[in-house]
Amino acid sequence: MDFLSIALGLLFAVTLIRSLLTLTSANRSKNLPPGPAQLPIIGNLHQMGNKPHQSLARLAKIYGPIMSLKLGRVTTVVITSAAAAKEVLQKQDLAFSGRSVPDAVNAHGQAQFSVVWLPVGSRWRSLRKILNSNIFSGNRLDANQHLRSKKVDELIAYCRRSCQAGEAVDIGRAGFRTSLNLLSNTLFSTDLTDPYQDSAKEFKEVVEDISGVAGKPNLVDYFPVFKKIDPQRIRQHMAVNFGKVLERFDGLFNERLEFRKLRKPVGSNDDVLDVLLNVAEEDPDEIDRTHIERMCLDLFIAGTDTTSSTLEWAMTELLRNPGSMAKAKKELEQVIGKGKTIEEGDLPRLPYLQCVMKETLRMHPAVPFLIPRRVEVDVEMWGYNIPKGAQVLVNAWAIGRDPSLWEDSLAFKPERFLASELDVRGRDFELIPFGAGRRMCPGLPLAMRMVPVMLGSLINSFDWQLDGGIAPMDLGMEEKFGITLQKAIPLCAVPKPLVSHTGKEKMDYISSIALGLLLALTLIQAILSHTRRKSTNLPPGPAPLPIIGSLHKLGDQPHQSLAKLAKDYGPVMSLKLGRVTTVVISSSAAAKEVLQKQDIAFSSRSIPDAVNAHSQSRFSVVWLPVGSRWRSLRKILNSNIFSGSRLDANQHLRSKKVEELLSYCRKSCQAGEAVDVGRAAFRTSLNLLSNTMFSKDLADPYQDSAKEFKELVGSIMAEAGRPNLVDYFPVLKKIDPQGIRRRMTVHFGKVIELFHGLINERLELRRLNKPVGSNDVLDVLLNIAEEIPDEIDITHIERLCLDLFVAGSDTTSSTLEWAMAELLLNPVTMAKAKAELEQVIGKGKIIEEADVSRLPYLQCIVKEALRMHPAVPFLIPRRVEVDVEACGYTVPKGAQVLVNVWAIGRDPTLWEDPLSFNPERFLASDLDIRGRDFELIPFGAGRRICPGLPLAIRMVPVMLGSLINSFNWELDGGVASKELAMEEKFGITLQKAQPLRAVPMALVL
Repeated sequence: MDFLSIALGLLFAVTLIRSLLTLTSANRSKNLPPGPAQLPIIGNLHQMGNKPHQSLARLAKIYGPIMSLKLGRVTTVVITSAAAAKEVLQKQDLAFSGRSVPDAVNAHGQAQFSVVWLPVGSRWRSLRKILNSNIFSGNRLDANQHLRSKKVDELIAYCRRSCQAGEAVDIGRAGFRTSLNLLSNTLFSTDLTDPYQDSAKEFKEVVEDISGVAGKPNLVDYFPVFKKIDPQRIRQHMAVNFGKVLERFDGLFNERLEFRKLRKPVGSNDDVLDVLLNVAEEDPDEIDRTHIERMCLDLFIAGTDTTSSTLEWAMTELLRNPGSMAKAKKELEQVIGKGKTIEEGDLPRLPYLQCVMKETLRMHPAVPFLIPRRVEVDVEMWGYNIPKGAQVLVNAWAIGRDPSLWEDSLAFKPERFLASELDVRGRDFELIPFGAGRRMCPGLPLAMRMVPVMLGSLINSFDWQLDGGIAPMDLGMEEKFGITLQKAIPLCAVPKPLVSHTGKEKMDYISSIALGLLLALTLIQAILSHTRRKSTNLPPGPAPLPIIGSLHKLGDQPHQSLAKLAKDYGPVMSLKLGRVTTVVISSSAAAKEVLQKQDIAFSSRSIPDAVNAHSQSRFSVVWLPVGSRWRSLRKILNSNIFSGSRLDANQHLRSKKVEELLSYCRKSCQAGEAVDVGRAAFRTSLNLLSNTMFSKDLADPYQDSAKEFKELVGSIMAEAGRPNLVDYFPVLKKIDPQGIRRRMTVHFGKVIELFHGLINERLELRRLNKPVGSNDVLDVLLNIAEEIPDEIDITHIERLCLDLFVAGSDTTSSTLEWAMAELLLNPVTMAKAKAELEQVIGKGKIIEEADVSRLPYLQCIVKEALRMHPAVPFLIPRRVEVDVEACGYTVPKGAQVLVNVWAIGRDPTLWEDPLSFNPERFLASDLDIRGRDFELIPFGAGRRICPGLPLAIRMVPVMLGSLINSFNWELDGGVASKELAMEEKFGITLQKAQPLRAVPMALVL
């Protein structure tokens, strides 16, 4: 037994003896407030849960607004009413002004220097005066108002770029970046992050980690006897994070001191750093360099995180409550003018926007318990005794949802404040998100200028839609507890151009005429053909409307909409989507007819206009018609990439990539951080393909990189699967009215440029006869191109790589993410999978491909995941070039054919309890996914079956099995299994709308 174990054992024994000796004497002899009965040693710790603000609010309903608990060795008093909060924060403010300092913030001695944690005294008063005079005074805030306006303009410019690209904005991250640069300019006259890029991720994660760690239950805080040991390594973890931030500030300070020594101008009037350095030079006893650094640490951690969190919650509530959003936008349009950014001077004229802010802070206070307080002497309050050393928590979250104070307290209703004088400035104790009294948050004046201006500008400059087509009421509202209260699942929303009739947004004259003529032509064609539409013996389907046909029935989840329609019109159904006749197949029998019996007749492709970008459809094996060029490319794929011998030969590569995936997860495990499962799997798939093709990684396997490439691939898939007017009204092709082909040209161009550089690099190495290391796929393809240039050329190689990287990385990572999500949603299934892996492989060991055949339950899980979540819900759309008779109907020449494998996988006539994730259904079944069993065809079937199937069925179970055999997993943010969001994001591939974030936990071996 090591020394630490002995020490912990002795300390535990001492604690147990103390607890037993004091158990009877602690039984309310001190006239403590009421509270739940305590267990020996731990007291009431077991009642805290992973969301203590909610747990303590529930307990307060039983024990009252002043409640006492024993959290380990620490007496804790919880305040849960406005009246009790007023007593603590106003009437007896001085008695309750001490701080209960978490051990974590003793890292780097921060508690000794921080205005947040210092006790009220001369040092605290001096630092607080400096803050109030030099940063948060009205004069100072007025003087740097231009800075805030510039940062809001940059935020809007960033969102405008996302709008033009049709990409979602991570609202919290964008708000964080804006707040970070505002503070850094105010303090240091420089940006700390690029305002036009999705940067600052590392700094945000450090700040979130600091907040999360500071608010994480720590044994030392409840059992001070453990302080020297730091058994959970929380102080050690915090020291690393504080060190990163302090190191950055140290560099900025040294640079500024050098400028001052050389008398070089900084570039603007004295910023806060110069003011503070002047104070330090004039009166070094009042403040020194260390105090300045620690004050900056306080400001950056508290100011950026709380501001961005409040903005994110406000936007979330508005998107979830379209009525409130409409009222806010209407007020802004009337007072400011649609599309304009807001100035701070506008705020008094925007009462509804101010009400939105108050309501957000009522429901989602950034710091749910405020900052914990401590009494240094016994205090009498409301007939109870608060003993010396007790910790005092003011549950501002619970007060904000108190039904005795607020009507319909759980509903977001900004209107409640319209006729109310209630404010957030610490005078009204029903609403104290910033606290009250002498220890009230000093940043309140800045927050009340900054957040409403950012929020109002965002909603006045764009219309907003939730990413992935999520319905407003399906938006996840789970909280992630720390000292600050974050949104567990980041809010991602797509900014859309405002509908306007003035200026640049008005359609130009020529386009208006052209669209009018095209619309008239389409209308005439629709009227002329309307009477004869049923003469061709089409399959049944809903009656089409003039011009649009049945487009209005697709919705934002077409696979689900068409599955519902098939229940009314049958498994072979026809619709008119604009000018395009579309036949939808929704049964295994009809799929067999199309994909096997009449495979050649249905083998052509219905090509979305988006993939005509860069003429990709003319070179791609995915989109080419069946013919000599297609057969040649398909043969090259099957022989040189996906053949059994080739896959066996590079099995070591896949093992290495899985080991790197586990190493990355192991780092996250040690740091207590969540893994974005889809992104981690994407990075692994990307590097596997890039090593197979080019003998190199395209992403750092040990970092959270490849984000840009993943987002690029996601954009390609979304654009290709997005409803496009051109696909339904081909006459609009030259206009590209939605700009989809234009955006796809940009996306394809970035990927092709990357491959072009890699291929040129290889050609140069070959010219110089320099070895690559081993014959990879690129060398094989270049050899073929040299020997038979008519069979394949450089352009075909580039486009083949585009097909492989876009389709292969995205579908593999999506399948793995869905499988992990289902296992976390179904703990019993996870337990069975882990039991099989432990018995067959051994707990904690990585899985090899040869092991998969001995893991039938794991194989069943993969099949069940593919049944419920096929990566490509309609497969790749097909088209018939001549009239075809199928299932007793005529499928007319030119018709598009969609095989709804998503619907087939959930067909209750084929599957018992089809909406339940039940891998056991496959244990006694011979059904397979290789295209022979049409109940289960996630990869398609026939000659156009997905060529990557052999790789996918090796890679996915090995990655999945290794992840669940190497770690235990918990959902990020304390989300309960049954609360895991399972909404889909439709494109050509079917993504999880809200990325799966889970924390890997060390196995108990």
